[in-house]
Amino acid sequence: MDELFFHASNIRNLTEILPLSKHHNSGEKVAYFTPLRAYALFYLRDMEINHVTCGVNEDGIAVYHEQFHNQLETLYQGRSGYLYICENKNMELAHINGVWTASQPVTASRIEYVADVLVEILEAEKSGAVQIVRYDTLLDEKKQEFVDMMKLVILNQGYLTSNSKKSLFFKHNFPESWKAAEKEKERIYTVS
Repeated sequence: MDELFFHASNIRNLTEILPLSKHHNSGEKVAYFTPLRAYALFYLRDMEINHVTCGVNEDGIAVYHEQFHNQLETLYQGRSGYLYICENKNMELAHINGVWTASQPVTASRIEYVADVLVEILEAEKSGAVQIVRYDTLLDEKKQEFVDMMKLVILNQGYLTSNSKKSLFFKHNFPESWKAAEKEKERIYTVS
């Protein structure tokens, strides 16, 4: 029997997983999969916000990095979705550890409903399948790196002048970065 892979989706009752996402390197249309159920849980997300901050380490453990206080709860508490279980049919290892792609439709052999993603993630943490690096445990230097990085994201993505759900997400959860971006934008306009 082929190895089983997981595909996360907010959509119910799919029979096939279609290649609808862009491949990060080539731009080719692909579908993404992982053999790690715990890693797939993080992709049961709000697609409008789409703030996923995890990866898979060399030991095959999903590692989640919070970038603001209570990020995990903010993004996943009360969220539900579906994990589609598929056999490895013509999947290729992607450029990211723990991620596989398929450029052709893949048949789902089973579906699993996840009622509360946060509960499942915390269970996976207890079992050792997930490691969570919580924001409150970070050194001040690392927190400042996030402030600076998110300021650039806010500026580069035009969130200051947008009323999108993602813009409001950044404004609410990265207030220091938001204020720094406003100051930077004001400084640029003043100098110009």
